[in-house]
Order: sequence, then C-alpha cells, then structure tokens
Amino acid sequence: MVLAADQMILQIHESIGHPLELDRILGDERNFAGTSFVTPEMFGSYRYGSELLDVTFDPGHQEQLASYGYDDDGRPATREYLIRQGILLRPLGSGLSQARAGLPGVANARACGWNRPPIDRMANLNLEPGTTLFADLIAAVEHGVYMETNCSWSIDDSRNKFQFGCEWGQLIEHGELTTVVRNPNYRGLSAEFWRNLAGVGDAASFRIMGVANCGKGEPNQVVRVGHATPPCLFRNVAVFGGSDDDARLFLHAGR
Repeated sequence: MVLAADQMILQIHESIGHPLELDRILGDERNFAGTSFVTPEMFGSYRYGSELLDVTFDPGHQEQLASYGYDDDGRPATREYLIRQGILLRPLGSGLSQARAGLPGVANARACGWNRPPIDRMANLNLEPGTTLFADLIAAVEHGVYMETNCSWSIDDSRNKFQFGCEWGQLIEHGELTTVVRNPNYRGLSAEFWRNLAGVGDAASFRIMGVANCGKGEPNQVVRVGHATPPCLFRNVAVFGGSDDDARLFLHAGR
C-alpha cells in the first residue's frame, strides 16, 4: 500500500503523536482520551518502525502550523528526534512530565488560553523524507493500492489498533497505477504497521500540512498541530472495501 501525504499526516498524528505524549503514558488522560500502548521502559531501545522511520519534533519549522521559539513553560524549543532509524528515543514530554518520568523530552508544554494549564502536546511532528521518487514507490509494488483523502478514522484508547478509510484510491498492478477505487480502507496495529514501512518519498514529495483542531485535556484544549511528510510505501497491510466489483475482490484479499 502507498499512502499519499494527506493520509500520512493522520497516520502520524494518531499512531505516533498521541501514543508518545508523556502525560498520557503516565496516565493523565486515562479518564478522557485514553492511555497509550507505549511504556516508559521502551524509550531508547524499542523498535517502533523499520529503519526508514525518522520522526522529528520541530517547532522551529517556520512554515508549519505550530511553530514557536519557547513553549508555555518558557523552555527553548529545539528540533529533536523522537524516532530515529525506527528506534524510539524520546517522548513528547514537557519539563514537568520529564521530571515525573525521569526521561528526556521536548519543549511541548502548550495551553490554548490564559485559563488553561500547559500540558504535553504535539507541535510540528514530521516524518523526515527519504530518497525515493514517488514513481519508484509505485513501481516497487506488484499488487497493491494507492490511497489518498481521508474520510474516516478509528483507533482504540491505547492508540494501538486502528482502522482508517480514504475517499479515493487506485489499484497498483505490476508497478503501475490502474483502476480507480472509491472508499478503500486499511487497518493494523501501530508499531507493527510502522515496522512494515518499506519506502519513504523524497524531499520533492515532502508536503507541509497539519491539524487545526487537535483536542486533549480536561477541561478540553484545542490546538493547532503541524505535520509534514512525503508519501510512503507499506508492505503486508490488511486492506478492504472499494466500490468497483473487481477492486472489491482484490481489496478484501488483503494482498
């Protein structure tokens, strides 16, 4: 399966961003937005994805939705790798959460207004580009599907098991885009899915986007979050749905 950048930002947001929020890992969100499958012991050694997976926290990226020089605790914001070559390095944890957990973190204490406490939030969370042309991502697939434009999402309260749907797709047959399919869907488990990352688009396909309404906390806080990513290729993904009869048979096979 090849995911377009506009679908990739949701995948990053839900199955990397939220699971790595340190206050959530410590249990603060358990009665509202859920917990996380990630535990403190995983940082520094856990294989979150394939060696192609590099994810950065970068509030200094000025073109993005959540850029700033200092977080709301006054800590200077610096670019940090959360995941490098697939290994989980550090959480999205602000100064208070770092002190509680004894783990390194980032400058991500953010509040939506004067009457809310700063909590651990995503800012600009990016999947770094690779070196593969988009055409070569497609050419590497014998039988698969290309998907773009999200239309549905569901993920469990530990941010692990998910099911996402797109409005539009095309079958990939023998390395070429062919039949258009509507409403293709896919599902998986977060870390297992990222370990099947088999291709990352190059800098020319890198797209800057984001989420304008990320909600978290009690009382609720809604903030803007930036995401940037190229399209990516994944192997061994369970796909299903599609409106065309022939495509439906293909997609339900999960090949």
